[in-house]
Amino acid sequence: MRVKFNKFERVAGLFVLVAIGGILFSMIGIAVKQGWFESKTPFRTVFESAEGLHTGTPVIMAGLRVGAVDSVELRADNKIEVEFRVFSKFSNKIRRDSQSQLVRPFIIGERILELTVGSPEAEAVELGGEVASAETVDLMTLLSGRRLGSALGEMGEMVKNLRFLAEAFLDKNRTADLVRIFDRIDPLLKNMNTMSMEVVKLSKQATKDDRFAIVMQELSITTRELNALLPEIKSRAPKMADDLEKLVANLAVLTESSKVLLPALAEVAPDLPRSSRRAVEALDEAVVLLKAMQKSFMLRSNAREVREEEAARDRQPASQPTN
Repeated sequence: MRVKFNKFERVAGLFVLVAIGGILFSMIGIAVKQGWFESKTPFRTVFESAEGLHTGTPVIMAGLRVGAVDSVELRADNKIEVEFRVFSKFSNKIRRDSQSQLVRPFIIGERILELTVGSPEAEAVELGGEVASAETVDLMTLLSGRRLGSALGEMGEMVKNLRFLAEAFLDKNRTADLVRIFDRIDPLLKNMNTMSMEVVKLSKQATKDDRFAIVMQELSITTRELNALLPEIKSRAPKMADDLEKLVANLAVLTESSKVLLPALAEVAPDLPRSSRRAVEALDEAVVLLKAMQKSFMLRSNAREVREEEAARDRQPASQPTN
């Protein structure tokens, strides 16, 4: 039996078919827009904390959506490993110097995984390779209970330190000491400036006319001469040691001899001044005797001849033979 539709039923069926076609077309458009039919390349990255990250989180590169997160897993070392896929046409932009970070497009909202474009000179990350990560802190994360407590604790410690500093400066003596310190800073800076100028002058004097180079050259020559002299000193060291040993032995003998001589000198020491005085008196008497003999007529001519010979030889000793 053939089913017949009236006019109204046919119009209603047409609208239903159009609606079904629109739904199918929209689904296909959404699938194409989401890249369901495009090839994708897997990558992974590791974060200390992946707060707000889940499967399906968009992956953004240079403001474009290039993929999505596949999985978020907690590793044995308490780090978060994130696996994501990127459209193959963008995979060559991920290089060794690329970084992944979790950001919020706005102040509030879900966090997304953002990738930085690598430099063309860097090596491309292999299929399934790890992309370096960078930890970021946004306003919402900072205001969360986990981060806010530590931040407030640090601010509390800072306020305590400021309070302690303020209480310390309430003492007039400490304030006066601080003022004196600032008063001494200006002369100190002037002295340092003067010292730096003197150092500059000294360096100019040292480098003028290649003086420093000449000094270094002379030092090099001296070093070479020392290097040449040291082997000779080393070769003569045994003989010098033997001579030193002999000298020490002679000094020991001299010391032993002095032990015998010193008592004898100590015995005659009281008579030495008187003996020396008598010797001087004897010499004076001998001089008087010689002068008296020279005045004798028998020795006067001989004394004159001796004086003339001495004058002719330019005061040479009488014991030296004449030519």
